Order: sequence, then C-alpha cells, then structure tokens
Amino acid sequence: MLLPNISAAKDLEYQVNHGGSFAKFAQRYSIDFKTKANGGDLGPYRKELVDPEVDAVIHTLKTGMISAPIKTAAGYYLVMIAPLDKEIIQADVAVRERLRQELLNEKRRKRFTGVIADIRTKAVIRLADAARYVTDDVGKR
Repeated sequence: MLLPNISAAKDLEYQVNHGGSFAKFAQRYSIDFKTKANGGDLGPYRKELVDPEVDAVIHTLKTGMISAPIKTAAGYYLVMIAPLDKEIIQADVAVRERLRQELLNEKRRKRFTGVIADIRTKAVIRLADAARYVTDDVGKR
C-alpha cells in the first residue's frame, strides 16, 4: 500500500503487525488507486512491477511479513508478501508445460527442416531411360 507520509506508514505497520488486516487498511488508506480496490494486492510478482526501492525490499521479505516503510518519490510503501493461491500455481505450471512443449516442437521442426535441406543438397537425382531396359519378351505376353 502507498501512503502519503512516514507517520501514517509507521502507524499502519504497527497495526498490521498487531493483527490488523493489511487488505482493509490498504482499501481505506492507500493513495495508490491501481491497487486500492484490491486491498493493495499487486498480483503475482514480476520484475520491474514496482519502484526499484520497493523491489529491493521484496526480495528480503518472507511470506506473511510486512516491511518497514519504504520511501519512494510517490510516498511511503508498506509491502506484505502473501502466499500464492493454488490455482495460480497450477495455472503457472500448466503454462510452463505448454511453453516447454511448444519449444520442444519448434526445435524438432527446425531439426527436421535442417535434415531435409541437407538431404536435398547432397542428393543426386538420376533419370533413367526406361526404353533401354525394355526387352523383346515384354511384347510376347
């Protein structure tokens, strides 16, 4: 959640650490209108999703921990790492498997195309004159 000043950030940090709901406080007090409606939830983490100052702190937190106030140009952030939902993890695994299969198929297609191109460049095609092999016995049958 993004807060306008350090005193609000420290107060909310204290309240969340003593049993308050991070999501409810974010909905009520956050000045970040992109995440305010979702209770401060940014969704699954991606690089460069947030300011570099916040990004550096995210890597030091464990699930369920709340950060100390982080000063940025926009204000003061409080960050809490929430566990991923099982559905998100399963969807991620499914996407990862699909991408792995697509890459494998692409590699196979490139390899096959390369082998076929190699065969075509090395192949020698000879046309035989069928009239040379006709014998007199063919006409007697």
